[in-house]
Amino acid sequence: MSVQTAAARTTASPPAHLPERQPLFDNAKFAAIALVVCAHTWMPLLEVDRTVAAAVLTIAAFSMPVFITLCGYFARPRPGRPPVDGGRLISQLAIPYLVFQLLYNLVGMALEKRLAPIRLLEPRWLTWFLLSLLVWRLSVPLWTALRHPLPVAVLVATGSGAMAAFPEELALGRTLGFLPWFVLGLVLRPGDLATLRRPAVRRCAPFALASVFGAIWLASPKLLNPGWVEYTESAAELHVGYPVWVAVRFALAGLSLVAGAAFLALLPDHRTRWTALGGASLYVYLLHGLPLKLVQASGIYHARRLHHWYTALPLLGACALTLAVLLATPAAVRFFGPLVQPRLDWLLGPRSGEPVRADGQA
Repeated sequence: MSVQTAAARTTASPPAHLPERQPLFDNAKFAAIALVVCAHTWMPLLEVDRTVAAAVLTIAAFSMPVFITLCGYFARPRPGRPPVDGGRLISQLAIPYLVFQLLYNLVGMALEKRLAPIRLLEPRWLTWFLLSLLVWRLSVPLWTALRHPLPVAVLVATGSGAMAAFPEELALGRTLGFLPWFVLGLVLRPGDLATLRRPAVRRCAPFALASVFGAIWLASPKLLNPGWVEYTESAAELHVGYPVWVAVRFALAGLSLVAGAAFLALLPDHRTRWTALGGASLYVYLLHGLPLKLVQASGIYHARRLHHWYTALPLLGACALTLAVLLATPAAVRFFGPLVQPRLDWLLGPRSGEPVRADGQA
């Protein structure tokens, strides 16, 4: 049985009122989340080699924004479904957040060999995304009520940089910083994405990605603080003036937009051997942090062999891609399903408890 067929059988069928999945979106979700795993795997070597730094920063600049934009696209109001479905938010985001927040805190305490209080509103490691996505999806009616939601979201994100420091609660820096990407997904229409499939756009896409990489390579010595691309620090925390913070953020956003569009343009829009893996993108995201933390604790990153881009990028990249594929297989979905998508029939009403797909997208 092929991976594609097996994954299709482990993923619940969509309700009748929903359109059939488009391969491009599954291709994009898996490719984007696999690149996120690569970036996280390379991140400890950010200051070792300039080319590694440029690769990490380039991928980090567009992979998560693309994934968040797709989340916004699938959160658009649809006929027959309320703008905010409380049951889905509980089953897809709230409960998995509590489960992984507890799990990551316990693993963190074990690795650090010390006890620490567990604060539910202060996300640990990768759980920020679930909490931020919960906030964004709860705010969908606000954005759809505005005439020009995207400029407003940009203003909110821009204004957040003036804060003295981002509080840990609700992952506020990332929640506000990535907000425009989620709202971009809300306002996108199928025709906008179809523009990226034009032959001329696809021919230009590799040159666009190369140009973004070149620009970030030139700027990488000034961008070694991951807070720039991870939206975790305000101007004061990055020790720059607010106008500089705004200028750099807008420049990075422009590069992210170009790179993200080129990335989507290069992806196939037909089914491939790895299309079905896109249905388990949430599994890959939530689970990959645990083995990476163990690898980091092992001291492998101190190996001199990994302090060169020509060894670090291919060796660690191959390991990261293998991990992403393994975590998206049907066996992983079945095994980790109780953690990522626990059955809540006992808690939710019949309508709220209807099956959802393995990526949490309806």
